[in-house]
Amino acid sequence: LHGVVDKLFESMSIGLGLEKHELKEFAGGDNLVHLLKVNYYPPCPCPDLVLGVPSHTDMSCITLLVPNHVQGLQASRDGHWYDVKYIPNALVIHIGDQMEVIYLKMNLLKLGYAKFNKREKVQS
Repeated sequence: LHGVVDKLFESMSIGLGLEKHELKEFAGGDNLVHLLKVNYYPPCPCPDLVLGVPSHTDMSCITLLVPNHVQGLQASRDGHWYDVKYIPNALVIHIGDQMEVIYLKMNLLKLGYAKFNKREKVQS
């Protein structure tokens, strides 16, 4: 899975107009922590009794989900909830809260600042 995550970081960097290594480096580079969590949700014999999980965001940078044929995952966009369709042999990728923080911090750092003498006129 490390290779998949590396490729995702590269693709997202390029898609954001960055050098392909920038997002991963800002997230920790080769010291990036990978966590593996395995959950299995078998089909419920009484689906009308299922409570589910409250809406939430993922606090990680990237979450990779290996879905199965049991429907239930939904995603929200523009105030509407949509079922995430099961596609055999595909991964579901969540972009988490930490990725948003990383991207915002990177943009703030690139703003920089200018030092100047009070008597000099600054062109912007």
